[in-house]
Amino acid sequence: MKRSISIAIAMIILSVFSVLSVQAAEPIKFGLIHTLSGGIGQVHGVPDLEAAKMAIEEINSTGGVLGHPLEVIVRDDKLSPEHGVREARDLILNHKVAWIQGTVSSAVASAISSYCKEAKVPFFITTAQSADITNINGHRYLFRTTGNSDLTTSSIAYAAAMKWGGKKIFFIGPDYEFGHRCKADFMKSYKKHVPDAEYVGELWPKLGNLDWTPYITRIMSSGADFVYSALWGGDVIGFTKAAYPFEYFDRIKHCGQEWGLVEVLSRMDKQIYPKNVLGGGYYPYWLIDDPKSNAYWQKFKRVTGGMHASISVASTVAVYAVKNAFEKAGTVDMEKAIDALEGMQCDTVVGKVEIRKCDHQIMWPFWIGTVTVSPDQPWPHISDAMKTDPLKTYMSCSEISAARAKAGK
Repeated sequence: MKRSISIAIAMIILSVFSVLSVQAAEPIKFGLIHTLSGGIGQVHGVPDLEAAKMAIEEINSTGGVLGHPLEVIVRDDKLSPEHGVREARDLILNHKVAWIQGTVSSAVASAISSYCKEAKVPFFITTAQSADITNINGHRYLFRTTGNSDLTTSSIAYAAAMKWGGKKIFFIGPDYEFGHRCKADFMKSYKKHVPDAEYVGELWPKLGNLDWTPYITRIMSSGADFVYSALWGGDVIGFTKAAYPFEYFDRIKHCGQEWGLVEVLSRMDKQIYPKNVLGGGYYPYWLIDDPKSNAYWQKFKRVTGGMHASISVASTVAVYAVKNAFEKAGTVDMEKAIDALEGMQCDTVVGKVEIRKCDHQIMWPFWIGTVTVSPDQPWPHISDAMKTDPLKTYMSCSEISAARAKAGK
C-alpha cells in the first residue's frame, strides 16, 4: 500500500515538474492572421482560431515541443491584403514568430505569402483556396494544410457532369482572383466530361453583397441547364435566403463546392436551405465513422461551446505539422523543420495525408453530395456523398513544374 502511494506521489511530482519545465522554457511563438470580424469572421476566422488554440492546449499539456510551450499571437487581417502584410511584418519583426498561419481571402494569402518569402518565415494557408498561390507562385516558405480550388472545382465539375450533364452553364462568383480562377478551372474540368459545354452568362457580385434579387432573376431567365456558383461564406447564406421565395431551388439546378460546408449550412434553417444543391465538404464528420474523427469533433464542439466548423481542422493540422517537424528534426530550427515538412505524412481526422514536396500542398480529400435535411442532423447537410481522390484532382507535380516554367518562376 505504501509503495503504491509512493509511486503515485512520484508520478504527480514528475507531472508537475514536466509542466513547470515547459512553462520555464522560452515559448515558440507563432502568428495567426485571419478575418476575425463580421460574418466571414464568424464563419471562418473564429473557428480557425479556436481549432489552433485547442491544438496548443493539447500540445502544451503533454510537454510542449521539445520542452518549449507554444504561444499564439492573433491578428485580424480585415480582409485587406495591405493590412494583412502590415500585421505579418509586425509579427515577424517585433514578435519574432516562428511561423504564420491563417487567412480566408486568397488576395490576403497571396500578399502575406510574398512577404513571408522575402522574410524567410513559413506561412501556412489554412482556409484560402486559390490554387495558383501554391501551384504557380509556391516557394520554400509557403504551405497549405487545406484543399485548394484544383481539388474543389474538379470534384464539383465531375459530380455535375455525372448527375446533370448539361451544356449551357451559368456562373456566379466573387469578382477577384479566387472567383475568376474557379470559373476557369470548373469549365476546364467539366469539358473533360462534356466537351461542348459553355458558359451562357456570368455574374460577379462583390463580397458581402446585400441585394441578391437582380442576380437571382437574371439567372432564372437565362435558360441555362444549371448554375455553377463560387460564392462562399456569408454570401451563400444571403443568396439562399433571397432565392427561396422565388422557388429558385425547385426550378434551378445549382452546384458549388462551398455550398456543402458545415460552417455555412449550420447557420441555415431547416425550412429555408439550398435543397437539392450539389455541395462540397472538407470534413463531413457525420460521414466518417472513425475514433480519431469522432473524438476530435466532440472535443471541438465542447471546447468551443457548440461551434460548428469543418475547414478549421486545417488550423489544427498546421500546428501539429510544425510540432512534428520540429521533433523529427530534433531541433526548433525552422529551416530544418521545413525540410522535415516536405513529404511529411500527417495523421488527421480524415486519415493519413501527405504534405507534398513539390508544392507544399496537403493532399486533402473532398466530398461532394446533395444538400438535404434529416432527423439525424440539426442543420442541412450533404448526403449520398462521394469522396474524391486527391491524386486525381490536384494538379500533378509535373504539371506544376511546367506551369511555373511557363510563368518564369
